[in-house]
Amino acid sequence: MKKHGILLVGAKRTHQRSHAEVFGAHPRCNLVAVASEKGDPEGRAALYQALADDLGVPYIPDLDEALARDDVDIVSSTPMVELRGGVAAKCMDAGKHVYMDKPLAGSVEDLDLIVAVYERNDVRVQMFTMNLAPWVQAARQAVADGRIGELRAVHAENIFAKGRAGSVNRGTVRMERETPDRFTFIEAKREMFDVGIYSLGFIHTITGRGFESVYAHTGNYFFGEHASVGVEDFGAMAIKLEGGVTATLAGGRFGWTSHPKGGPQKVVIVGTEGTLTFDAYRPRIELYNNEVPFTQPAVDPHDPMGMWEPSHPAYGAPPKQTWTQLPLPNAMDLDVDAFVRCIEDGREPDVNPRVAASMTEVILGAYASAARGEEVSLPLPR
Repeated sequence: MKKHGILLVGAKRTHQRSHAEVFGAHPRCNLVAVASEKGDPEGRAALYQALADDLGVPYIPDLDEALARDDVDIVSSTPMVELRGGVAAKCMDAGKHVYMDKPLAGSVEDLDLIVAVYERNDVRVQMFTMNLAPWVQAARQAVADGRIGELRAVHAENIFAKGRAGSVNRGTVRMERETPDRFTFIEAKREMFDVGIYSLGFIHTITGRGFESVYAHTGNYFFGEHASVGVEDFGAMAIKLEGGVTATLAGGRFGWTSHPKGGPQKVVIVGTEGTLTFDAYRPRIELYNNEVPFTQPAVDPHDPMGMWEPSHPAYGAPPKQTWTQLPLPNAMDLDVDAFVRCIEDGREPDVNPRVAASMTEVILGAYASAARGEEVSLPLPR
């Protein structure tokens, strides 16, 4: 079988590094090139070129030229949030299948654009989630099997333990804006947006229910880096789902030393007959010995929050040894393989643009809720 040619639209210091590693290792895929849209901000060309050099593929600074290549079948798309709508539309109209970074886009207009272009093209499009992680699927199966009776509520959380917490000035209070105008900075990014989408994915795959309203809070800070650019490092939501089910979630980032591993990942399902908890770190082995405890790495001037790979080995974080997980499949490996199989079998991905847009719209509604201090109905007005 001919391998699928993968075009990487994204630079270093985006999630494209992870996407490229997984697609590059897939037995039915082959990395073709790195490309960028002409509208990407000046100064990032070197990061695209650096990724291409690392992977041993050419860099094409014109997306139209790259999409015209006959050897491109799939686009792995991780551009800046503000460019995702236009890039996705262009790739789909070129007849390419698209594996999209999460969240789908940063505005209702871009969400609607992506869905509309998807509907008029015979392509497969999927947004990355961690929904296929075995512990998440176990929670989904427990609900399907009726192990807790009738589902009443679900709680999901995903919080990354990276960065030096406690660096914000005491007494700093954050005021949210209804409509975010920027999502990513060198020193920080909107974490309820970028990480909270995982928790929303857990809720959707476990319940299969649509979202009716959201109430959210983002008036907090752990990190001075986030405070300096006015974006949240953490957020919490309460959501009404179809059928009277309540969902709550937490998503964001706290400090390197706030968790024995990478940060909490879990779901709790509550039903008429019982409650069950599913945790990415259960089962686990806890180790206590004379090894040197974890210490925070030096601050990387190119990535102070440790969002991406370190710019130099001196800034790399040492491994945390206290908790050891039992071997589990990598969630992105499972997700990419499922996407490739959808393409080959002609099936609709579980997290297609319609589903991904509905989840992303919850977060956009959450910003409006946090700004107003009130519940916001979904879908949002057009």
